[in-house]
Amino acid sequence: MRRIADGVLNLFYPETCIACGMPVARMQDCGICGACWERTIQLRIAGNICPSCGLPYQSFEGQSVHLCGKCSIALPPYSGARAFGSYDFELSRIIQALKFDGRRNLVRLLGPLLASTFLENWLPSEMDAIVPIPLHRSRKQDRGYNQAALLARSLARLLGLPVWEGALVRSRSTLPQVGLSDAERVVNVKHAFCCSKPDLVRDQRILLVDDVMTTGSTVTSACEALLKTGAARVSVLTVARAV
Repeated sequence: MRRIADGVLNLFYPETCIACGMPVARMQDCGICGACWERTIQLRIAGNICPSCGLPYQSFEGQSVHLCGKCSIALPPYSGARAFGSYDFELSRIIQALKFDGRRNLVRLLGPLLASTFLENWLPSEMDAIVPIPLHRSRKQDRGYNQAALLARSLARLLGLPVWEGALVRSRSTLPQVGLSDAERVVNVKHAFCCSKPDLVRDQRILLVDDVMTTGSTVTSACEALLKTGAARVSVLTVARAV
């Protein structure tokens, strides 16, 4: 019945790929054609990466894995950050559609990418819970959902881990990070988060989940709030990383 309904809807209201505009099957493809999905997979971050922040860097023959320049000066508060792919081309369009166009079904595609990246770097037994980066209540009300929470739920189902959505809250509204300089991003989200369930978080190993990591200002601020409350360790996992 779903396939029949999908065919009828596509007949009268054709669905097109959010990246290239080619026709797609409404329910089967989740809004992204096969060719664009293949190019999305090719954006996977591979090769040498900073063991701390996960940023890829060019290495030369015989050179061992080492910290990036920024982490060698000052380590971030999180114990490690990883992302599936570069925030570019098709992957950036998919994430933007999830965040701003109401395309929640895209989580069905992005959740497994998060899970595969997680399993390449950690074991489920190394984490006690998943915590999504929260939206301020006013922005969540406008958007209708928190894309990071959707991703966290999908990842949790695949890994068999609990999700603590209420453990971290955004205590004040902030400007969108897009368009701000690195210094402005840090100021914008400084002290923007607080832990509402300290007894739950204390002594726990937390996996912080978000859609995109750009400069790391947002996840750093959120991580500091969790560690200040008493979390034993915080790691970061995102779908994409601005490289």
